[in-house]
Amino acid sequence: MNIINKASAKRPMYLLAMTLLCQPTMAAGMLEEIVVTAQKRAESLQDTPVAVTAFTAATIESYGMDNISQIAEFTPNMTFDTTAPISGVSSGAVVFIRGIGQTDFSLTTDPGVGTYIDDVYSSRSIGGVLDVLDVERIEVLRGPQGTLFGRNTIGGAISITSRRPAEELGVDLEMTLGNYNRQDFRGAIQLPIGDTLRTSLAVSSKQRDGYVDRELTGGELGDEDRQSARFAALFSPTDNLDFYLTYDYTKIDEESAASVLAGITEGVGTSSYAYNEVFVPANNPPAGLFDSRWLGDDNDKSYGTGKSGTKLDVQGAALTVTWGGEALQLKSISGWRKTDGEFNRDPDNSPIAITETENPDYVHKQFSQEFQITGTLMNDRLDYVGGLYYFQEKGTDNVFVAIYSEVPTPGSNFAIPLHINNYADVDNSSEAAYAQATYRITPDLGLTLGARYTQDDKEYKYEQYISADREGQMKIIDLVGDGTGKVKDDFSKTTYKAGLEYNFSDAGMVYGSYSEGFKSGGFNIRYVVPRPEPLAFAPEEVESWELGLKWQGWDDRLRINTAAFYTDYTEVQVTLFETGGGPLTQNAGEAELKGVEIEMTALLTDRLQLNLAGGYIDAKYTKINVPTTDIAQPVGEKLPNTPEYTFLLGGQYSAPLAGGTLALRLDYYYSDEVENDAQNSPFLAQDSYSTLNTSITFTSPEETWDVVLFCDNVTDERIITSGDSNFGLGFHEANYNRPREYGVIVRYGL
Repeated sequence: MNIINKASAKRPMYLLAMTLLCQPTMAAGMLEEIVVTAQKRAESLQDTPVAVTAFTAATIESYGMDNISQIAEFTPNMTFDTTAPISGVSSGAVVFIRGIGQTDFSLTTDPGVGTYIDDVYSSRSIGGVLDVLDVERIEVLRGPQGTLFGRNTIGGAISITSRRPAEELGVDLEMTLGNYNRQDFRGAIQLPIGDTLRTSLAVSSKQRDGYVDRELTGGELGDEDRQSARFAALFSPTDNLDFYLTYDYTKIDEESAASVLAGITEGVGTSSYAYNEVFVPANNPPAGLFDSRWLGDDNDKSYGTGKSGTKLDVQGAALTVTWGGEALQLKSISGWRKTDGEFNRDPDNSPIAITETENPDYVHKQFSQEFQITGTLMNDRLDYVGGLYYFQEKGTDNVFVAIYSEVPTPGSNFAIPLHINNYADVDNSSEAAYAQATYRITPDLGLTLGARYTQDDKEYKYEQYISADREGQMKIIDLVGDGTGKVKDDFSKTTYKAGLEYNFSDAGMVYGSYSEGFKSGGFNIRYVVPRPEPLAFAPEEVESWELGLKWQGWDDRLRINTAAFYTDYTEVQVTLFETGGGPLTQNAGEAELKGVEIEMTALLTDRLQLNLAGGYIDAKYTKINVPTTDIAQPVGEKLPNTPEYTFLLGGQYSAPLAGGTLALRLDYYYSDEVENDAQNSPFLAQDSYSTLNTSITFTSPEETWDVVLFCDNVTDERIITSGDSNFGLGFHEANYNRPREYGVIVRYGL
């Protein structure tokens, strides 16, 4: 099978030139300093004792990124899928860092990697493949984060900082045209109003055709049709007080994520067996059997006829009030986010309703309030940060599933299409207090201590039953309890962090740290087989040790950052399938994660620059739990979305031309084999793969405009990027990457 890397498969990489990974600008003959806020204070990347990969605005533009999923290819030991399994949604973030993440998108299951937008936590994966519109910086922190963030995250964090309005009037325009009828447009204006008020507005429109043909109904899966806008206002009435307000909105109206039928299994009790062995002989339907003819002859054909589509409105607002200076700063961060819409899928990708899913009423709202204090004491020998945090979310996810089943039905001995009606409402909240301090024992030796207390409360209201009609009028059997019900639980944990850092010279530092992570448990919200009450799952916990080295030398022309880690991971939450076909989150057991990461940037000559990013992880279960219910396929030996080796090597050569600059860039990426689900299904397993992206950029003499010719996935390789393997129902669906894409970008700034 031809294959391509998981990250580049789903992210166009125009690689425009002019900067290296994590390099905002490049002065002649040296690398420029990168400033990050990974520890809630501005400091050099090389002085930050944390495994962090930083993407500045210049870097994001240089690599042609247009959504946050594209950062994964440049971040060691990270994967980022753009559709959540069993959803069909075209924007569903599934992120793993160092073997820790979550594939389930349900409202009762928390992500393993947190996303923060201007310090506001975004709690759900639906709508989570965010645009990089008007972004100043993205930082990826690897390992558990709790003593610095309002909402804790067990596996790592993606921290997005938007660009603040400028002091001077400015305009930026960009147009991208490419194959698959691609037409992207962006514009941004910086509009200061007086000396104390500055504003900005950015808008974008993205459109391109899909790449999986629906052979029987017409249309294409995997298209793109999105419009986004972002407004920001900064009011600074005094030198030590400012009010920063942001609002972002994205409208998505696309077909479902591109999926195809990857395989069929039959067995007594599966829907495919019930349809083929019982329903077909009795009713002789025109579509005939559910068999291998629906597999198609390539990776870009689907024979599905069920409802398709993703329609989402994603919006959020944040108000940050900051008072004080470097010695003492107080901050209030108020955040609100909302996602609503619908999404559908025909997972068997055939004209037969083995199963079809509809999520017609997805609504999620969240509010958070954080109070934060940062500063320095003891003649700048002690840096500290502390905070109080409150979070609440409410949501509705009503799921309707058409399925063939052998459940007895009135007046019939045959399997018929039944309807599973799942009505789910959640009301979750979280409260936390956190603190971290670094004390300089000597000018070169620092000690860091931190602690966090988290209290999570979760409530789930349900009504789930099987009916003989879509509207639920002909109810046959309740799936959970005796009808409408409610369950609730609370989870609390105190976690700690400790670390030492030593600057052995002006060029480098070493550090070591111990940190703990925690993610609360919850309830399963989808059932096919009746049970007396909702099935719960326990919290996850990690203990992680890390050793790191950061060094910059060779007259500031070479930067090397590396880290080694060991993580003890308990009560791993994974998604499996009941024998009846329902997806269930279960605690798989205990795992051991250990590995190494390296990032290197080198300016070999004033014209030639190289960057390298590599990751190795040995992830394995040390104990596997016995399932608490009948599981169609057990937990596999390998953790999902965790390739053992990943490697990126990029190079760029720049030369003067016609008074301007011509730059050629090549990027090669390699990933080891990867399992796309916790079952290690052979239908979704992906062998090792590699890809090549390239671009040529001409920048004008005044550096006010540039033109880029790009080609992504040069060799047109294809891989499985996501999917679900339902042994209980008897079908296996896979999501493949986009084929080769090429085009031109024109950019102008004033």
